[in-house]
Amino acid sequence: MIHTFIFDVDGTIVDTEDSIFRGLDDILREHAGRPATQEDMRTIFGIPGMEGLQSLGFTPAEAAELHPKWSAQSKTYADSVSIFAGMEDTLRYLKENNHLLGIVTSKTKESYELNITPYGLDDYFDVIITSSDTEEHKPSGQPLTECLRRLGVSENEAIYIGDSIYDNQCARNAEIAFGLAEWGSHTSEGFDADHIFKTPSDILSIL
Repeated sequence: MIHTFIFDVDGTIVDTEDSIFRGLDDILREHAGRPATQEDMRTIFGIPGMEGLQSLGFTPAEAAELHPKWSAQSKTYADSVSIFAGMEDTLRYLKENNHLLGIVTSKTKESYELNITPYGLDDYFDVIITSSDTEEHKPSGQPLTECLRRLGVSENEAIYIGDSIYDNQCARNAEIAFGLAEWGSHTSEGFDADHIFKTPSDILSIL
């Protein structure tokens, strides 16, 4: 029986797509001489930023230099970031009814604290796993497995809720149920989800 709910962050808890895109656009215009495209976003969304920058053609050294700049630049567009409607109410209900809550995100610890902590949701979560906590990252199941270990629960007691194919693959590789946050993915095509949630409040339907 599922009693533990683990969440991705970007596109699942908070709508950060516009700020991340605008920050990336600034970086690419300055350092690659071109604007960011939607294809770039599909390439980088859901994986650690360092890996994303390398997939866009930057060397590991360049990515290491540009990643904190990208994070800081995205922060300047914080006015476009918001918590998805109904998400905080859902988290509050789960917490008040004694469910364990976790986060598994591809953000580094520093990026998480800079861009997500200010929204005041951290206290809802019993464990927060960033890309700084594991050697392997999504789509590897290692981040989820580490989260389960710290929570002290088994695979069949948890569900991972996310919006990207990397989240889906991470859940499969960790052998736990996957719930698609369709409000972030905008589609269910191409996903292998155990549950499809159209709104955050739909998560409560599996209780």
